[in-house]
Amino acid sequence: MVKGRRILIGVSGGIAAYKVCEVVSTLAKAGAEVKAILTDAAGEFVTPLTFATLSRHPAFTDKDFWQANHGRPLHIQLGEWAEVFAIAPLTANTLAKLAGGFADNLLTNTVLASTCPILLAPAMNTDMWEQPAVQRNWREVLTYRRYHAANPGAGMLACDRAGVGRMAEPHEILPHIESLLYTKGDRDLAGKRVLISAGGTREHLDPVRFIGNPSTGKMGIALAQAALHRGAAVTLVHSITGELSLSGV
Repeated sequence: MVKGRRILIGVSGGIAAYKVCEVVSTLAKAGAEVKAILTDAAGEFVTPLTFATLSRHPAFTDKDFWQANHGRPLHIQLGEWAEVFAIAPLTANTLAKLAGGFADNLLTNTVLASTCPILLAPAMNTDMWEQPAVQRNWREVLTYRRYHAANPGAGMLACDRAGVGRMAEPHEILPHIESLLYTKGDRDLAGKRVLISAGGTREHLDPVRFIGNPSTGKMGIALAQAALHRGAAVTLVHSITGELSLSGV
């Protein structure tokens, strides 16, 4: 699915940057061409060398922005090269720049120089995420056709606060990147309502015994995720009551 595809990863400054290493490594092992852009703050958490090693391609920082050996400007080259651009973690600062169309570093300049779909995976403290200005910026960028959301989850944060603000996990980000490669960002199911039933069935013989089957429901979950990524409003009915990770359903 991703072999030979060109994926650009933008990393801004947050502790969740360590999770992006798994995203880059998994994509590279699957045969994708992966390049990374780090903000100066991101480089304080994970080094460019780490991303370069995992991706088998150079990782770029603001120090690489204007260099004579690039020929054409680097942000133009990278923007035209990418088929999908994922920004993870997306900090409140970078979010504000996207909402306002600012371009003051290599990452934000490349955003404006690109035309591919962009996946945004915010990560920040709960109080920061819930600030009216941050929520306004988030709603604003999602009105733009190119931007797609990997919404933050809830849980224990690095600041010891429990709440919403955890960056989406790699196993949530990776399928979304694959979806964007396939759909090119089109939301052809927007306005549609999709109902999916998944998992094994249980026919009770009495309050204790039942006839069932071992279906995991993985195919139904995958269909629900794909429909969600294509803009549908999805209702998933699953027979198993265990934890399901399906953002937005």
